[in-house]
Amino acid sequence: MLGSTTWSGLHTIGEIQLWNDGRFSDGLTTGEDPAQPDLFFFTAVREHHRRVDPTYEITPTFLWYWDAFPTTTGWSYLNAAGRDVELIRTDVGMDSWRIQVAALELRTFLANAGRDLLVQVDYTTTIDHEDFERVDNQFRSNTAIFDWVALHHGDIGGRPAFSNVMGKYLIAGLRTSRLRRSEERGESQTYAEFIYDVDPGNGNMLTHVCDPRQLGDYNDNSKLHQLTPVYFAREVLGRYADEPSRYRVTASRLECLDLWGIDISTNTAGLIEVYLCELGSLPATEQSHWVAHNVPPEGQMEEGRFRRDFLNQAASSPDPVGELHRARSRAAEATQTLIGSPLWTALDPQTREEFDHLVGPTTRDSSSLGPAILTLAKAMVDGIDPAPLKTFLGGAASGERSLALLVRFLENLGDTEDAVEPFKALQTYRSAGGVAHLGGAKAAGARERLGIDGLSPWPSFVHVVEQLTGALNHISELVAAVSAEPAAPPSSSASSEE
Repeated sequence: MLGSTTWSGLHTIGEIQLWNDGRFSDGLTTGEDPAQPDLFFFTAVREHHRRVDPTYEITPTFLWYWDAFPTTTGWSYLNAAGRDVELIRTDVGMDSWRIQVAALELRTFLANAGRDLLVQVDYTTTIDHEDFERVDNQFRSNTAIFDWVALHHGDIGGRPAFSNVMGKYLIAGLRTSRLRRSEERGESQTYAEFIYDVDPGNGNMLTHVCDPRQLGDYNDNSKLHQLTPVYFAREVLGRYADEPSRYRVTASRLECLDLWGIDISTNTAGLIEVYLCELGSLPATEQSHWVAHNVPPEGQMEEGRFRRDFLNQAASSPDPVGELHRARSRAAEATQTLIGSPLWTALDPQTREEFDHLVGPTTRDSSSLGPAILTLAKAMVDGIDPAPLKTFLGGAASGERSLALLVRFLENLGDTEDAVEPFKALQTYRSAGGVAHLGGAKAAGARERLGIDGLSPWPSFVHVVEQLTGALNHISELVAAVSAEPAAPPSSSASSEE
């Protein structure tokens, strides 16, 4: 292939050929022996007579190797941590194009495929230049061969200076640090050290590596137990909460697609707790993120988790957001049974995405409560359908909106607890608390009415969610009780005569 600078595989690689003897060439390989081709197709750009922009192809084998997926700028793949890694970058236009392939990934692929990449060059330049003697040069090595010529040719017109470089070179396969996802997790994993306690004698932080092989269990107490809890500031969840399409965060579990996951809980001090052995199952790149948020123990382990994992008792754990979702569904079902239509309707796609993946504040900054409050307000207040309320109540007064209608609806059902107050307080805080609008003189009152005055973001969020959940459950019970009442017997105006 490097015997001359002429184009290897011309009209046989990247193009379909029908031969006079009936042979059919699919453009994917070339060579005398189909079982051992001389060349395999890797990439090419096809023009379409300037009818549309050129198109490009990459050999599927390379894409399959990296389990690649298309992006707006080319192709990427997921590493073992579940993060996107750019594999191919493309810039294809009518007048020029460029296909760039990640070097390390390319060489790893070539090494495992037992191949080299043949890169071919045929580049011509013309410029306006005064006459000069022809110049020829060439380069030859075991992996490259090039010819270069520059000459002056008057017939070319306004750009008579002409130069051309033609040749080819090989890129050899090489096992690099870039590995396929399955191989990356199988390589010798590195394990981070985490703070798990404080030495009471000198106040020094006690740390231990999360390598499962260096942890003990109930049969081996010579090592630190694998279920030793390790604690993290809630900020550790921030990067995951911000990408709901990639990560799923619940009160008890963090998952990245179908690639990895760990059990989590929140202790009495609001810290995220994870067992030391679980940290060892994280990809190495994720472990460094968790190390950055690792803090000394504070507070007590979440009781439900302690009972399940150490006392073998059936016990539940707090799940404020999960309970809110279930309460909203119950309230929708109960009201549909009574009045024929759910008061809490299906949300628009964007709001549903926000509500389904609601995590709550992940920092101590007061502004972190705002997005969660907006999502709650849209799902709980804006999500009320006033139409069935108006029908049930026989109409609405001028300016009577959803919450006022809901109040009147519940009063008709015999509500004496003002179950709508948490919704009204939430709406007031959205309007006056500096969330949807600039906070003013009423902001403090709005916080106080919502019951979060003096609380940090996470406790504030939990308090609001629990109040809304309690109100929804009360509404469901009230509506269900009315629905279960026997219907009054039909009255009759007829009278009997003796």
